[in-house]
Amino acid sequence: MMNKTLLFVLCFTVIVCSTFAQQTERKYAFDNYHKYQRQALQVKDPAKETAIEKFRQNYALNGYRRDHLRTKMTWQECINSLDDHGQFSDMVSKEQQYVAQEAFTKASQDTQQEIGVFLTEASQRIWRIADAVHSKELKANVALSDKYCKAILHYGGLEISRNNKSSRFHASCFAIPTAAVNIYFVFLPQMDGIGENTTNNKQLKDVSDMLKVLALQCWTQPLRQDSTDDNVVQIERFRNHVWWVGGNALAYRPLLPTAMMYKSIPMIGLLSELSQKSISAVSQTTYDKAFWNEGFTVDGAGWGHGKQSLVWGYPIDGMNSALGMLSTLRGSSWARKLSTENTAWLMNFFRGGNWYYYNGYTPLCTDRYTAVYYNQEKKSIRYSSLINQVIKDWMDSFSAEEQKELLQLKKEISKMEINMENYPVGEYSGTRWLFNNDDLIKRTKDYYIHINMASARCDGLEGATGFADEYNFFNADGLTFFMKKGDEYHKIIGAWDITASPGVTARTGMNKITPVTNWRGYTSKHNFAGAATYGGENSVAGFIFEKMDASTKNGVNDKGNPNGIKNETIYGVKAYKSYFTYGDYMIALGAGVSNLNPSLAGDIHTTIDQTSVDFEENLYVVKDGKSQSIDIDKGPQSFFDKGKALWMQQKDGFAYTVLPEYVKKAYFTYEKNVKNEWVKRNKSNLPNISKLPATSNILRLWVDHGQTPVNDSYGYVVYCGKKLPGSNLPFKVLRNDTTIQAIQSQDVKVVQAVFYSSKESLVAKNMRLSVSDPTVVLIEDFGTEYKITLNDPTMNPTLKRVRLTIDAKKIDVEMPVQEYCGKPVTVTLKK
Repeated sequence: MMNKTLLFVLCFTVIVCSTFAQQTERKYAFDNYHKYQRQALQVKDPAKETAIEKFRQNYALNGYRRDHLRTKMTWQECINSLDDHGQFSDMVSKEQQYVAQEAFTKASQDTQQEIGVFLTEASQRIWRIADAVHSKELKANVALSDKYCKAILHYGGLEISRNNKSSRFHASCFAIPTAAVNIYFVFLPQMDGIGENTTNNKQLKDVSDMLKVLALQCWTQPLRQDSTDDNVVQIERFRNHVWWVGGNALAYRPLLPTAMMYKSIPMIGLLSELSQKSISAVSQTTYDKAFWNEGFTVDGAGWGHGKQSLVWGYPIDGMNSALGMLSTLRGSSWARKLSTENTAWLMNFFRGGNWYYYNGYTPLCTDRYTAVYYNQEKKSIRYSSLINQVIKDWMDSFSAEEQKELLQLKKEISKMEINMENYPVGEYSGTRWLFNNDDLIKRTKDYYIHINMASARCDGLEGATGFADEYNFFNADGLTFFMKKGDEYHKIIGAWDITASPGVTARTGMNKITPVTNWRGYTSKHNFAGAATYGGENSVAGFIFEKMDASTKNGVNDKGNPNGIKNETIYGVKAYKSYFTYGDYMIALGAGVSNLNPSLAGDIHTTIDQTSVDFEENLYVVKDGKSQSIDIDKGPQSFFDKGKALWMQQKDGFAYTVLPEYVKKAYFTYEKNVKNEWVKRNKSNLPNISKLPATSNILRLWVDHGQTPVNDSYGYVVYCGKKLPGSNLPFKVLRNDTTIQAIQSQDVKVVQAVFYSSKESLVAKNMRLSVSDPTVVLIEDFGTEYKITLNDPTMNPTLKRVRLTIDAKKIDVEMPVQEYCGKPVTVTLKK
C-alpha cells in the first residue's frame, strides 16, 4: 500500500512540476508581449505612425517571404485535417506521445529540436490556410472558423510553453515567427478591428495576442542568458553572439514585420541603425571590438558561425538583409544614407568574394552543402542579388569610378564568367591571400587554384548529420583544388574518399569515420599560416598542420553534438606544408610528415589530386617529352619509371609529377564507376536521388608515406598550362625542412620562401636571405629593382616590422597593423 501511495505522489509531483514549468514559460512569453506592446504605445510620432500604417498595408498586400511556405499539404487538406479541438488529426498521436514524455518541458537539445520540427509543420499548415485567403482562393470569414482559431491558440500555446533552458533555435526564432507575421497580416482587417475595439470577439482577440507573442520570438529567442534578455530593443542584443549576428541576426528573423505588427517606433529605429552599422568588416585582431564578429572580413571574404570561411552563407545573407531593410525604409522617417565606410566594405567584398567563384561554380569549401549535387548547372555568383540591389537603390552613394566598376561587374556576372581584365592584379585575377581565412587563390582566365589552409586563428567548415554535409572533416587541411571548367569536383563528391581529399596529408580509412554535428569544423592547432603575393602570377604560402576540433576552443557557444564519437583516425598527423605558384606551375612541398599516433591502422598519404575524368582515353603519361597512353585497368601505377619521375596528364586538364629527392613512393590510378553515396554525404540529395548519377570516374594521385612516418617529406608539381610540360623544371628547390621551405626560378629572378623560424638563413644561387621573425617571402627581380613581398604568418599584432637581410643589406619592412594585421606588404628595393 505504501509503495502505491508513494508512486502516486511521485507521479502527481511530476505532473504538477511539468505543468508549472509550462505555465512559467508561457507567462514569460506573455510578459514580454505586454512589455514591448506598452513600449510601442508610449512613443508617439504622427509622421512615423502614418508610415507604419503604410508598411502594414504593404505586408497585407504582398506578404513576407511567402517562398518559405513549404508544407506539402494543400490548404484544402489542411482544413480537412483539423478536428474540433483545433488539432491536425494526423499529428495528434505524436503530440500525445510528446505530452506523455513531458517533452515540451525537457531541456534536451535533441528533444527540443524534434519538437521544433513538429510545431513548424503545424504553423506551416495554419499559414497555408491563411495564404489561400491571401491568394483569394478562400474567404477570410470562412478561414477564421472556430477550429482554425483554436489551432492557432493550441499550437501557439505548445510553442510558447517550451523549455527556455534549451536553446530554441531555428523553429522558435525563424520559422514560427515568419508564419505568425504572415497569418497576422493576411487577416489585418480583423486584427485592426480588435485594436480599434470594433469587435468584441474574445477568441479573435486571443488569436491576435497569440500571433504577436509568437512573432516576438524572433526578437527574444533563443535566450542569450545575459542582460539583453531583459531588453531586446537595443543594439547589444545583435552583437557578439553567433545567434545574433550575420545571417542569424537579420536574414532569417522577421524582425521588421514584427516591429510593424507591434507598431513599434523604437524597434524600427533600432533596425535602421543596426542595418547600417552591420555593413562593416571584422578581422582576427578586431574580433572583440568590431561591430559584428561575423559577416564581411577585412580581406574581402566573410565569416559565419565563428571564424569559418562561409563566404556564401551567413555573411552574404546578413548583408543582403541589412541592405534590403535599408532599401525598404528609404523615403521614410527611418531612412539612412550609406556612409563611405559602408560603400568601401561593399566594394571590398565584391572584389574579394569573386575569388570564391569560377566559371559558374564555387569551390567545395565555402558552406555546409558542398556535397549537394549541382547537376552540372552553372550559377550566378551568390552576391549577384546584392549587386543588383546596390545598383537599383544605392548607386548615388558610390563614386563615378565605383559605379563604372559595378556596372561592368554586373555585366560579367550575367555571363557567369568574371574576369574584369582592366583592373589591377590581385583585385579580380592573379593571386590573392585571403588573410582572415587562410586561403591562397590563383585565378586566371585559363585555370583556378584554391589552397584552403588552416591555423588556430580560423575555424574549419561545419557539418551536421541529418540535413547538411556529414563528412566535412578535411576541408581546411591544405585542401587544394585545380579547376579549368569549374565543376571538376562537384560532380564526383558523392564518390570521394574524403581521406584522399586533394592536397591533404591524412591517415587512410574513410570507413573508420563516423559523421557528427560540429558547428565549427576542424582546423590546425598551430598559429602559423601565411602567404606572400602582391597579386601577380607568383606567390608562396605555408602552414603547420596538426588537426584539432575547432569547437573545443574557448568561448564556443555552438559546439554541435558529437554524441561521444571521437573519430580518432582523423587526428595525430603533423606536417609542414608549403605551396608555390610560379608561372603555370604549382609546387607543393612537405616536411616533418609524422604519424603521432602510429598505433592506429592506416597509412599516411598526401593526396596530390582526386578529380573527375570525363573521357578515359584522355589519360596519359609524359615520358621524355612524349605522351603515351596508360593501361587504365592496371590499378595503381607508380610515378617512377627506372628511377625517373613521370608526368601524368589529363588532356585539357592538368599534369602532375613528383620530385624524387623528396618522395619515395607515389602512385596514380584511374577508378572507374565508383559508387556515388549522395544521401550518405548529404541527406538533402534524397528527394532527387533517382535523377543523380549512380557512379563517378575518378583520377587519384598520391604520395605514400607508409604507416609510421617520422619527419618524412614530399614534393610534387602540378602544371596548369595548355601544352605538354617541359622536360626540365623551370625552378629549383632550395630547402624543404621544418625550418625553411623554398624554391628559386632557374633564371634566378624569383625566390619564394617560407621561414618557419628565423634561426637559419637561406642560401640561394645569387643571394643569401635571413629574416628577424617567422616570415613568408617573395622576391622578384625586375632588372633595376627588386619587388619584395613579406607576410607575417603568425598574425602577431605586436610585430611592427620585419627585418629582411639580403646578403649584407638590411631592409626593415613595416608590417600592417590593426584590422590589416596579417596582410602581405610589398616594397621595392633599388639594386
